[in-house]
Amino acid sequence: MRLSLKALFVNALLALIASMLIAPVLGTSVSVVATTIVAISTITQYIAPSFFKGVAMEGLQTEVWIAGIKENPIPDNSFVYQSVDLSQYVEHNKLHLAEAGVEPAVHEDYFATANNPLPVTDIADIANEVVLHTYSTEQTRHRELQEIELSYDRRSSVIQRHRVSLAKNIGKRAAYAWAPKQDDAGNKVCNLSASDSVIDAIIDLKQFMEENDILEGVNICFTPEHFARIRKEDKRLYKDILNEKQMYGIKVFQYSQNPLYTSAGVKKPFGSTKESTDKRATFMWVTDEVFRCFGDVEMYATLRDSGLQADTLSFAQRALVGVIRARNPKFLGAIL
Repeated sequence: MRLSLKALFVNALLALIASMLIAPVLGTSVSVVATTIVAISTITQYIAPSFFKGVAMEGLQTEVWIAGIKENPIPDNSFVYQSVDLSQYVEHNKLHLAEAGVEPAVHEDYFATANNPLPVTDIADIANEVVLHTYSTEQTRHRELQEIELSYDRRSSVIQRHRVSLAKNIGKRAAYAWAPKQDDAGNKVCNLSASDSVIDAIIDLKQFMEENDILEGVNICFTPEHFARIRKEDKRLYKDILNEKQMYGIKVFQYSQNPLYTSAGVKKPFGSTKESTDKRATFMWVTDEVFRCFGDVEMYATLRDSGLQADTLSFAQRALVGVIRARNPKFLGAIL
């Protein structure tokens, strides 16, 4: 049975804290009690490791590994960051989200012509409690996870694989959630033919946003196909986009896993396979209209699995991405 030096340090620290309470009762020194506790626990872990069932050591490992997942759940340059972070409103992996109610009307010189009190408008926010989804990585097999845990580079390499997989999953779900279902009064979908201008469609979407008084916080995420069409339409504009990461005051991103739409302009269910007539969409959204949030991260490790004769590891990330106006999404755009 190998002992993690970090686990031994934590045990010593806990023993010191406990001895401060026990020593006065026994009438002995703190150092004697702390040394005794550490010695007994260490010897027991060597002689009868099953007595602990790995609780103390696995608890330490869990904290070390989980910290690596929580540190940077999505890349800094990801389009997912162009959203409101609602993680602070998550309690027990539930998001308590309030959707803004009706805005009150404004009256000019109301009492010049009326003696009655001002009309009352109910502006109560719409309560909306949502349980965060659980995204679990598949198990990965390793040799001697306890040794890997002691090596920063090796541990980081393992964590990175799981973190990248989780981040890709969140990216796909954000792209799907932040794209409109179809063209309607609150959202705009431009369904293009092969000869239509992508640049003109972008200008049309920008106009739609401006007609709704949205002048800032607008983002667009291109498919590789649409970005290539911009290059063909205007090479200089394409070069400017590459250099500035924006166009017409819109922040620009590119992603290959944007949602699919039917030829009629209706968004297909998440995870659908692409049919010959389907179109992958470039989508536009407003930062203040969408959100991301993260909850708990759990690590599941099995040491010395008898069937695999190896250690296995997987992670579970509680997270959620969506639109703030959950009941009636608005100000989303798409180019097909």
